[in-house]
Amino acid sequence: MLDNIDVAVLTKVNELAVRHNLKPYDFVAVFRIETDPAGITQYVLDYELPASGNALREERYDKMLLDIGIIQGDDSMLTGSCEHIIDALDNALELAPRSRSRF
Repeated sequence: MLDNIDVAVLTKVNELAVRHNLKPYDFVAVFRIETDPAGITQYVLDYELPASGNALREERYDKMLLDIGIIQGDDSMLTGSCEHIIDALDNALELAPRSRSRF
């Protein structure tokens, strides 16, 4: 079920994509809760399907992930508390280029 926390995280993911000149449909990211066999619950921001199609798009995507703190590889995900994931996205938004106003 989608809740306000999911919406908050995925809104930040999409804003970060736009700042890196990516479209939200250039990749697939999901936010979910997982519980390991020991019963420990953690949040996961998982970039399941990376951006592809041209070198520039892939470069922008890799830069976006690095800003979040994710090293591109088989497991392009960030795990931890909800606060940890939102803080990582907020920090990445601070690093990301901003659009320039024409006025």
